[in-house]
Amino acid sequence: MKTRQGLKLIAAVLAVGCAMATQQASAALSADEAAKLGIEGTPLTPMGAIRAGNADGTIPAWNPKPLAPPAGYKVGDFPDPFASDKPLFTITAKNYTQYQDKLTPGQVAMFKQYPETFRMHVYPTRRTGVYEPWVYEATLRQAKAIKLCPDQISNGHVCLKDYVKGGGIPFPIPKNGDEAAWNTMMAFRGTSLDVINNGALIDALGNRTDVISREKVIWPWWFKEKDIPQNPWFTAFELAIFCDAQEVLQPPRSSGLMFGGCNYAEQFDFQVYLYLPGQRRVRKAPEIGFHDSPSFGSDGQRTVASRFMHYFGGTESRHDRKLVGRKELFVPYNNFKLAQDGVGFDQIFGKKHINQDLIRYELHRAWIIEANLKKGQRHLYKRHVTYVDEDTWEGLGFEAYDNSDRLWRVGEQYLMYFYEPKITTIYGDSQIDLINGRYTTFPYWYRQSAKAVKRDDPKISSDSSKVPFSVELYTPQGLRNAGTR
Repeated sequence: MKTRQGLKLIAAVLAVGCAMATQQASAALSADEAAKLGIEGTPLTPMGAIRAGNADGTIPAWNPKPLAPPAGYKVGDFPDPFASDKPLFTITAKNYTQYQDKLTPGQVAMFKQYPETFRMHVYPTRRTGVYEPWVYEATLRQAKAIKLCPDQISNGHVCLKDYVKGGGIPFPIPKNGDEAAWNTMMAFRGTSLDVINNGALIDALGNRTDVISREKVIWPWWFKEKDIPQNPWFTAFELAIFCDAQEVLQPPRSSGLMFGGCNYAEQFDFQVYLYLPGQRRVRKAPEIGFHDSPSFGSDGQRTVASRFMHYFGGTESRHDRKLVGRKELFVPYNNFKLAQDGVGFDQIFGKKHINQDLIRYELHRAWIIEANLKKGQRHLYKRHVTYVDEDTWEGLGFEAYDNSDRLWRVGEQYLMYFYEPKITTIYGDSQIDLINGRYTTFPYWYRQSAKAVKRDDPKISSDSSKVPFSVELYTPQGLRNAGTR
């Protein structure tokens, strides 16, 4: 009984602290705050998650040891270590009100809109959101120095100052919604990624168009200082934090279309160029990655706001962010079923939404960030809400509201542990338009996409000294060379 009361007290104190802190200015961690964080023996993990399980025992305590691959594991495979787990229960349109306190408004809306097909199989909770020690050491080091630029909270200028190179989640004990949003942006997804992916488009009749691309990503934010590219392009606005390039492979009418560019710590506008194969030329493409411009290849059905379930979209924010707090919710987690041999696009993509029998839901604590449109600003979304995993800072869910404050689009992100390079990150996502009945996915689904075009399995690395491609791709000249070769 004393243990249960203690756990409830910890949760209550932390929740109240979050609510009180939503309007506080940004500051580096104090010595007292830093003392609460650690890999062992502290009330909070290095990521700021509550180390203890919950009072009911339905969320276990956090274990800092990364998930070990099962016997017979081969690099590039995704064996399901929890394949023998059975659902504890299934939530449907007939019984969802029994569990509504642990459901998001978006999930409730899905039960109402698709009562015959939307269901949530809830499994035992496995806190597999664990990384190698250097990721935590970088986080503890970074959090003692970094701050938001003073005018981010006052006027929305998206910017970091006093950061140290070498990575780290910037604000493991967030004091406001802007800090929590930066954490989601900087979630550790490896240092480089070279994959084939599919940004599938499914219309209201269930017809699917596969938009298959090759994507190459680096995260200079997480690079060791000695490995940060020396080309001035990567330090144009202080440090480049995230660089992305995509080349469309199919459908044939779009094949060869490419973009490449970077976001920066002090200039979040995506500095990006587009290669047009028909013209064999490169042009500046400020519309890519900018606020409510359509996402690349999404047929106008997505905006950048839902990438990673939260994305700033530009240097001058159009929304004010509020850190609502932390709550226990049923969320997608450990979705190994999606990456198994024999599971193809036809099995994953249902007529109305993702095949829910392939999605594993677990009870986890999630941070909630609410973004509200500023007075005098214009945006497709008057409000959008993000649900973020406390163990990884990866997004779990997304809701967007139109200018009548009507729930419009609902997203989920499907996390999975990658044995190499020992990270919990994104395998897929989906976004449903509740008004027009269409749904889309961001370009993920690596194994299925590689098989579709007979390419290699994904290469994801956490070693910044071993990027498997030329980083010149993110510069205008490098993009031109890649497009014309």
